Amino acid sequence: MKAEVGMNPLGQTFLALLAAASLVCATTAVLAQTAGEMLHACQTLQGGMRIKGDTAFLPSGTEAQQCWGFMSAVQEYSVLADQAGTRLLSACPAADTKTTQIVDVFVKYANAHPEKRDTPAAAVAYDAMADAFPCP
Repeated sequence: MKAEVGMNPLGQTFLALLAAASLVCATTAVLAQTAGEMLHACQTLQGGMRIKGDTAFLPSGTEAQQCWGFMSAVQEYSVLADQAGTRLLSACPAADTKTTQIVDVFVKYANAHPEKRDTPAAAVAYDAMADAFPCP
């Protein structure tokens, strides 16, 4: 599924370059984002996203886009396996699993486990994926 933000490709490229430059120029230490922070971002995404065919139209704003990018990476990582064929994420989603489903899995899991909201988002995403898509 592709995502669109409502601007032309040149504008999207410029926005991506601007975001990257901002990250490079930041002078404060960057901490891992917590599951609670990611949950908020993903709920923002869910509240403003609309789907048309195979295209997800994302709401403007960096929170929603941050959730989409993070969950897209989780989705990509979920199919990686070691040389023995063991999935690195201990999750086995179907090949046709959509990013929107990964977002839903994370939000559902994070809401069901409020005690994990101060945990790094990556660790909670790992647990959510393993719970929702167990390997045989």
